[in-house]
Amino acid sequence: MKQQFFIACMLFFSVIAYAQNVGVGTSTPPSKFTTVGTYSNPTIPGATSTGILRIGIGENEGVDFGKSGYPSYAAWIQSGFNGVSTDILSLQPLGGSVGVGVLAPHASAELDVTSTTKGFLPPRMTKSQRDAIASPADGLMISCTDCSVKGLHQYINGAWQAMTSGNTGNYGTVVSPATGKIWLDRNLGASQVATSSTDAAGYGDLYQWGRNADGHQIRTSGTTSSQASNYFTNNGLFITGNFNWLSVVETHMWSGTAAENNPCPSGYRIPTAAEWEQERLTWSSNNAAGAFASSLKLPMGGFRSYDVGVFYEVGTNGIYWSSTVHGFQSRYLVFDFSTANMGLPPLVRADGASVRCIKD
Repeated sequence: MKQQFFIACMLFFSVIAYAQNVGVGTSTPPSKFTTVGTYSNPTIPGATSTGILRIGIGENEGVDFGKSGYPSYAAWIQSGFNGVSTDILSLQPLGGSVGVGVLAPHASAELDVTSTTKGFLPPRMTKSQRDAIASPADGLMISCTDCSVKGLHQYINGAWQAMTSGNTGNYGTVVSPATGKIWLDRNLGASQVATSSTDAAGYGDLYQWGRNADGHQIRTSGTTSSQASNYFTNNGLFITGNFNWLSVVETHMWSGTAAENNPCPSGYRIPTAAEWEQERLTWSSNNAAGAFASSLKLPMGGFRSYDVGVFYEVGTNGIYWSSTVHGFQSRYLVFDFSTANMGLPPLVRADGASVRCIKD
């Protein structure tokens, strides 16, 4: 009899709940199930809770839902145990897409953030905070607030790399008074216009000739002895051990009308050997002093060798790629404290050298 009465009661309340709204803490629930509490900031779930609703597996463990007070009135979710330990909160762990600002997130995206008035803000931190991240995953991204190259940084192949290096960034432009040509005011990857021939902040990145800006050019990038089979690379590694980083000889990546791997900002390109020579002939002296005294303020960033990826002549030689090919090598501008010329023999393409861009 008691069992039949219990079943009857459950059916009765089920019908009432189906036809009406159910409220906890309110006599006028606006939805099918409503709980009403007070504004409060989140705490780790335990024997007590500052949330309005808990879904749990015990008295001291669960997921609390709440709403903070003035000024943000933000809704919050906190998962934890015993008021001490926070737990992982996972959305859609078995698949599917998560949408923010969109009811139907794109099927190709795990997370689809849609807005026409706001942007995506990644975690912001200092360089020391970034470097303190324990065992960062390959592909992890943060925004660095005080790095030499500020902005988005990604952890690839065992090193943090600035994703803004080689893009438009904060580069300015200068006009060569002697030739009338327009150039970027600093080397690709440099955080500032060089203040001297040996200003490390003005050195910038070191590119292997013809490669795209995939991270290999950053001075802290790792190395690999495996040649690339495709001219477009994405491994972020400096390729060593061969005269050419590419397993087949191709020269279109930085030269000609295609220049598919041009690392310069839109509207800019790698200068030809003739354009470098035209500038060099206008210097006040044919050496590093003349290079820095020119409107381009060229520093001596050295180069990175193709053999094992070691750096040479940093602070004693300036070595700048041109787009001009010469057999299986490429032409370059070189200068030191005593002289300057368009280097012969040319560099092998697997060497890493500085890049300064000229307007189309």
